[in-house]
Amino acid sequence: MAIKIFHTADIHIGMRFNSYPDGVKELLKDARVESIERMVKIANIEGCDLFVIAGDLFDKTTGIDKKTQTAVAKNLSRFEGSCVAILPGNHDYHTEMVDLWKSFLSLVDDKVLFLGDEKPYSLQEFGLDATIYPAGCHSKHSDQNNLGWIREEDINSDLINIGVGHGALSGISPDLDNQYFNMSIEELESIPVDVWLMGHTHISYPENDKVNNWKTYNPGTPEPDGLDCRHNGNGWVINVYDKNDIQASRITTGKYKFKDEEFHMESMEDYRKIDDFFKEYKDDTIARIRLEGTLDEDAYKHRLQVINKLEDQILFLVLEDSDLKIRINSDKIKKEFTKGSFPEQLLLSLQDDEEALQMAYEIISEVRK
Repeated sequence: MAIKIFHTADIHIGMRFNSYPDGVKELLKDARVESIERMVKIANIEGCDLFVIAGDLFDKTTGIDKKTQTAVAKNLSRFEGSCVAILPGNHDYHTEMVDLWKSFLSLVDDKVLFLGDEKPYSLQEFGLDATIYPAGCHSKHSDQNNLGWIREEDINSDLINIGVGHGALSGISPDLDNQYFNMSIEELESIPVDVWLMGHTHISYPENDKVNNWKTYNPGTPEPDGLDCRHNGNGWVINVYDKNDIQASRITTGKYKFKDEEFHMESMEDYRKIDDFFKEYKDDTIARIRLEGTLDEDAYKHRLQVINKLEDQILFLVLEDSDLKIRINSDKIKKEFTKGSFPEQLLLSLQDDEEALQMAYEIISEVRK
């Protein structure tokens, strides 16, 4: 009795990316659909029996057009294993009022199992000696998780029992106001299933790339989704050989990379830090760089050449350089201010205090505008 699982979640098909220009926005939107195709290919190569999406396949319950739904269904149909199990998350929650699932499920093949109800789902009809116990979502927010019904079940220990849930994991994902079906690892692991496949948290858990006999897994989003995303997209391949032998490997699944970096600048040489950092990143990278510090005027102007080069190299760049200042020295003061004037004398008198000099220069410059 064994089962091999590909575990993903938080794909968020339909995410808009409205803060990016149209060309970049469309690439990022398409990448989320393409991530399913990539993951299915990996799952097929790995010989997985079960493909699990633990919530938030879609980013919202409305506005997902039929073309997109069809593309998702087509990609899932390429899974060569026995079953694709889909749990509704808090973004694509399931109620009788939600038309998305009726539309989408009419497009999928009979290999897809939708985990919309609070009941055990036997996988024996798919040829797998396993049962899934889902804890999905029926709303965007809740201060209660959906584990209670599973505690009341008489779980058959002769089968492999798989919990699939969606919600914030205490101590791992932030939920300060208790709005996102919060649950703890201890709470999950007190329920006598063999493995928990979770979604909602956009970071991977556990932290190691390979683990043995771990019970609770969270893949994180398979395609990076913003500048606060510190990983390259992940999924889990989990082998459940028996109840005491579970082996799992984290798989990299993303296409695009997001980088958010700050560089302290003091001289022309510091631009090498930017070149060195980005030398491996090409047109698959969206980056924000923040420059801070002080530079001589020529070095300050040189930043434009560096930025133009980087903009040609990567997909999209956001520059924040309001904290990068021109270093104020006697030559600059004498060049800008009339000899013997009060501003010149004041600024020259502050040369030994760089912070005070910079502040005084900025105040005077503002008054001169």
